[in-house]
Amino acid sequence: MVNLLREYFPAFTHRNYRLFWTGQAISLIGTWMQNAALNWLVYSITRDGFLSGLMTAVQFTPLFAFSLFAGLVIERFPKRKILIFTQSMLLLFAFILYILLYFNKLSYPIILLIMFFIGSVQALDNPTRQAFVVELVEGKEHLLNAIGLNSAAFNAARLVGPAVAGKVMADFGAKWCFLFNALSFLAVLIGLLMMRMKDASARKEIKDPLKDIKEGLRFIRSNPKLLYTIISLVIIPTFCMNFNVLVPIYTRDYLMMKEKAYGILLSSLGLGALVGAVFVAVKGKKERTLYYQLIGSFGLSIFLILLGIVKSYNLAIIVLVFLGFFMISFNTTSNSILQYNAPDEMRGRIMSVYSLVFGGLTPIGSLYSGTLAKYIGPQNAFIVSGIIGLLGFSILFRRREIL
Repeated sequence: MVNLLREYFPAFTHRNYRLFWTGQAISLIGTWMQNAALNWLVYSITRDGFLSGLMTAVQFTPLFAFSLFAGLVIERFPKRKILIFTQSMLLLFAFILYILLYFNKLSYPIILLIMFFIGSVQALDNPTRQAFVVELVEGKEHLLNAIGLNSAAFNAARLVGPAVAGKVMADFGAKWCFLFNALSFLAVLIGLLMMRMKDASARKEIKDPLKDIKEGLRFIRSNPKLLYTIISLVIIPTFCMNFNVLVPIYTRDYLMMKEKAYGILLSSLGLGALVGAVFVAVKGKKERTLYYQLIGSFGLSIFLILLGIVKSYNLAIIVLVFLGFFMISFNTTSNSILQYNAPDEMRGRIMSVYSLVFGGLTPIGSLYSGTLAKYIGPQNAFIVSGIIGLLGFSILFRRREIL
């Protein structure tokens, strides 16, 4: 068993990484349950695709506003202590959502306010977790394996969480999804507190934040591997990965189905992503990252177009499995390309740019997809998104010689 871990999952040989991964695997199930419940709840309240997209936009706007400054915080303070703070705050907000829904006090404006606060915490939490991985595995040798395993945990939760949420919502009500999410953060906090590591920061002080941010941006611009990965991340996640907005509308208005079907569709996406993440973790090598990135971006675009064409629930499940596989192939390899080419003293700033373009531009993608679904239908929104995704693929393909 130990030899198997060393051969296929060497990141698990690091004790701190095992603690972190286990806590995340549990917590992410709660996160996906909350996401599924919240998106279904908001669309049930408003019956408006634009307002569903607006909620996601409000959550991710702080990532756009604060991500670059978060990179400096990550370099200045120990990452483990930052995560203890952010995970505690996310626990608190999940519990507030549960209490408000329990007493029937949760309205759309209150949801928007809470999602803004959650997004503000995630602006610091997301890049910190990304930059923390290299410390957990003590270097870059097992980095791609660790990133792949993180994606596997994320997408195993995407597989389990929405399906459980659909069942829980149908049988007991959405509020219990929020309570489970709140309790699930305890797993992460316990793991962080159990770690044996020196809490060190990459920098002693920050004298001129704007100058330091510009320095990080200039470094990205001067490195083609970083620059073209960032460009592709601006296009593809923003316009091609708005499943949380489009799938509930697609399920309810196009397929004419209800909560359980919605949960299964999201879980199908998670199944494909889980398979893709494990595949990258086991087979991924540093020299293959660009190849998997190209395949991922092309496959994602093609299967988005197919999803807009099919009219069968069963076929939609199959297409979403393939979508998940190609999506995670692109995401994982893009992350690893940035990490491999990030000096330790700039890792926080580079991963904050990653969070900015991967999550901070989500408000644009959410409003784009919600508006498109409202006026031309969710199926056509998928087709348009796939065509835009092919543009992102073409940029990577044309620049492959220098990457």
